[in-house]
Amino acid sequence: MSSMLEDEPCGFDVLKRFLAGRLTLKVTSDSKRTSTEFDKFSSAFLFNISYNTDSALVQQRDFDELLRTGRITRTRRSNIDEIDPPRRTYVPDLIHHYQLAVGTENPMLEYISYYHVAEHFFESIFTEALVEQVKSKITHPDFSYKRKKDISSLIRDIGKSIKMRDEGVTFNEQEGLRLTLKKHVNICDLVVKLNEYDNSLIQHYRTSAVPFSGAQVVNLEGDDEELIFKHLASRIYKNRNSIVHSKESEKSKYTPFRDDKTLVKEVPLIRFISEQIIFSTSSIA
Repeated sequence: MSSMLEDEPCGFDVLKRFLAGRLTLKVTSDSKRTSTEFDKFSSAFLFNISYNTDSALVQQRDFDELLRTGRITRTRRSNIDEIDPPRRTYVPDLIHHYQLAVGTENPMLEYISYYHVAEHFFESIFTEALVEQVKSKITHPDFSYKRKKDISSLIRDIGKSIKMRDEGVTFNEQEGLRLTLKKHVNICDLVVKLNEYDNSLIQHYRTSAVPFSGAQVVNLEGDDEELIFKHLASRIYKNRNSIVHSKESEKSKYTPFRDDKTLVKEVPLIRFISEQIIFSTSSIA
């Protein structure tokens, strides 16, 4: 009996493997302090250490952050002997962003790197859609280049889609994201991947907005696919904006460490989307 117990992994040994390379910080005070004050002292200490030693000390606020890697490898062939030679080639820039995301434990960098995979195609897909819109307009029987109101209407439609700024042309990035998702993402496959990873996520996205960004809910199992892509693009884009923009006056902004527990639930969504985009834009070798 004793030998059997020795062969079985101890719960503490498993925990130690998860906590390898991690340190704990204990802050004490002679007087009564609030949790907010202790949090400030903790942050101040971590800054002093990082400033003086050029070492990054990152707060781990949620146990789920430690388990994320294990969840992914459960659904993948982690044994190198089981991985086949590639039969497809991929857009190199996308692979660079993807590898950067996979190689970090920082959820903010993960999210932005996976987002960059989709962002790569915004302009080309948006332009393609705009060209098709113009072609459809000018070839319609109702349109005549001889009628001033028809030309004016066409100009207005184009003006709603693009703007001139600093001698360049800008476009609606959220719409570019929506069009990219619509072209490259299969919602049914996305739902399957999310359920394999964590079967609570679909309900989470359906019922929980994102507090730090104000991003709305999205029902990935809804009947209206157009509405799904619209809400999905909105949720992803608002999260991205909150991460990228950190002005003091911003109402919706991401605060590192404090909002990580929320952000880690958004990472699988953007990861599986980025993977679909990489596959969809690949070529058979």
